[in-house]
Amino acid sequence: MKERAANTLKKNSSKWAIFSLINNTKLNNKQILGWRIIAGKKVTSELYIRVIRKFRNEFVVRGMTEKQKNTLNNFVASSGVLNFYLAEDMVLFQSEVKHIDPNGDFVFSIPQMIAQIDRRKHMRLFLSDEVRAKVVFFKENHGHRVMRQQFNKDCFDLSAGGLSFFISRAESKFFDLNDSVEDIELYFDNTSVKLKADIVNIFDVEPDERNQLHYKAKKVCLRYRELNERTYKKINDFVFKYSDLEEAI
Repeated sequence: MKERAANTLKKNSSKWAIFSLINNTKLNNKQILGWRIIAGKKVTSELYIRVIRKFRNEFVVRGMTEKQKNTLNNFVASSGVLNFYLAEDMVLFQSEVKHIDPNGDFVFSIPQMIAQIDRRKHMRLFLSDEVRAKVVFFKENHGHRVMRQQFNKDCFDLSAGGLSFFISRAESKFFDLNDSVEDIELYFDNTSVKLKADIVNIFDVEPDERNQLHYKAKKVCLRYRELNERTYKKINDFVFKYSDLEEAI
């Protein structure tokens, strides 16, 4: 079953706000992704905004590498529009290509509307059989007789701010609110990252279509600590890659 990312989009049509956002992205060299759905899969290319021509209502983008330039060229060749994602600001928009400059830069119209994810601070992905991520870690129990056990859990949801997974009633003696969980290995997309996290919520869940549980369980929610920029980017890129967003924003 394919899961959707539960990320509510807040639309904004303010010309001043849109220009300010794009201008700020350029001035601070923030990451920008161009993306299209091709053969049912999301294909992305890292780009940067080279110049903004406000009086022409356009901005100019360039691929970061030759490979990304070729990807961008293929995007535009198959369609006159391209989807953009401003990762740091959690903003999506669609823009029409106006023309290609002689030096190979692509010129796009400044969009009339943008959409910003406002449900959470981070874009969140619900995992499924098609897209999986798991965590592996050791944890001590809270009983009088201390035991240490390894846990290998499929993630239920994942973001660049935290994740969640399910535990059984028997496993619940290892987990309390505000516990620290150290030396976590998070595996996704043939890669892994190391994490530290705190337990910020634990609650009972009943089986339903989304979680596909066969029995009542507890959901453990973790919030990362001391996440470095490289790890943040890896997780955020993975979440965006598989988030089921509409192509036309």
